[in-house]
Amino acid sequence: MTPTDTIAQGPRAGSTWPAEWEEYDDPHTGARVTRLTNHPDDDLHLYFTEDGWYDDGRRLLFRSDRTGSRQLFSIDLESGLITQVTALEGFQGQTSIHHETSDAYFWVDDNLVRFDLERLEVTDVLYEAPEGYEGGSMDVNADGTVVYAAVVEADMDLPGEKPWMDEMMEARPHTRILAVPIDGDGDPELIHEEDRWVSSHVNASPTRPELFTFCQEGPWDGVEHRIWVADTESGDIWKVREVPENAGIGHEYWMTDGERIGYHGSMRDPQGRDQVDEPEPFIGSVRYDDTDRRETDLPDEVYALTHTHANSPELLVCDGSFTGLPYNILYRWNEDAGEYEGPRALATVDWNPESPHPHSRFSPDGSQVVFDSDRYDGSSNIYLVDVPDFESLPEYEPSEWD
Repeated sequence: MTPTDTIAQGPRAGSTWPAEWEEYDDPHTGARVTRLTNHPDDDLHLYFTEDGWYDDGRRLLFRSDRTGSRQLFSIDLESGLITQVTALEGFQGQTSIHHETSDAYFWVDDNLVRFDLERLEVTDVLYEAPEGYEGGSMDVNADGTVVYAAVVEADMDLPGEKPWMDEMMEARPHTRILAVPIDGDGDPELIHEEDRWVSSHVNASPTRPELFTFCQEGPWDGVEHRIWVADTESGDIWKVREVPENAGIGHEYWMTDGERIGYHGSMRDPQGRDQVDEPEPFIGSVRYDDTDRRETDLPDEVYALTHTHANSPELLVCDGSFTGLPYNILYRWNEDAGEYEGPRALATVDWNPESPHPHSRFSPDGSQVVFDSDRYDGSSNIYLVDVPDFESLPEYEPSEWD
C-alpha cells in the first residue's frame, strides 16, 4: 500500500440532493415501479454483475454525470436523499464493493484504490498499473483479502477500418490478471497472462475466495471461447459452457451462492450483426465446474444485445432488447416439470438503439429489480420495480405486444 496524499476528494464530495423519486404502476404489467432519479444528466446503477446495495441494503450506489464528470453517488432507499460519494479526478467508473466492510474498490487513473464509503475518502493505493499498461476490469474477492485486477497493454495502434471491438480482439493486447493484496505489504500475484484481450469482465465468486471468471473479449462468435474460470489455489483455468462454431455466449455473472454462473447467448449470429431469422437465443446457468446446466429459449427479438441476471436459477430476469422487446421479462423454474415457465413481462424499459442498456439486476433479497432507462426525457434514470407474484404478470406474446 502507498500513501494517498495525491488522491484527495474535491469539495463536492458529500454534497446532497433531495429525493427525486416518484412511484407509478407500469402501464402494461401493473407492477409497482419507483423512478429513483430524474436528473437531466445521466444516472446509471453499477454494472449488472456488481451488487450496488450496501449499508445493510439501506443505500444503493450509482454513477452519475450530474456534476460535470462521472462520479459515484448513493441514494438512501428510505428517504430518497442522494449523496455525492466521490469527487475524484481520474475516476474510471467501474466499482466493486466488499459488503462485509464499508470499502469500495476502483481505478483512479492508473491507481487501484480502496475507498471508505462511510468516511468518503481514498484510504489506500493498492497497486499502480505499470508503464505501458492501463487498468482493466477488477473485483474484490469473497473474503476481502485480494482484488482480482486486470491490466492491459495501452495505446494499441488500431487501423480504424473495422468495428473497434473486432480490431482490439485482432490486436491481441498483452493482458495480465493479478491478485492484489488488500492488507499487508505482499506483492501482487500474477494469476494469468496472455497475448489476448482478456481484461474485461473479471468477476469474483461472492462465496469462494479462490474463484473468479474472466472472458476473451471480442465478437462472441469470433473468440476462441468467452467464459473462463480461474482457481487461484490450484492454478487451474478452464472453459465453461462451450458452444458450437458460429454460436456465442456471454454477459456472464455469478449467482448468490458463488457456485453458479449465469449467461445468455444464441446459436447463430450472437452479436445480431446479420439479423438472421432463427438465431436460437437462450438464457441459463451452469455450475462453475461446468455441470448441472439449466437453460431455456429466449424470444427471437432478444437475441442480440441484452443482459440477464438471477440470484438463483429459480427466477431469471432479461433486459428485453432494443430490436423489438421494450420490457424486461422473467422466467421461473418449475421443479416438477424440470423446465422454465415464461416469459412474463415485468416492467416497461422502452429500450431504443441510442438508449442506455437497462442492465436489469435483482436486489439481494430478490424482491425488486433495478434497471436504467431514458424513457421519459432522453437522459438515463434509475428505476426499481417490485417483483410481484409470477402468475400476476402478463405472458409475453410478440403479436400482442407490438
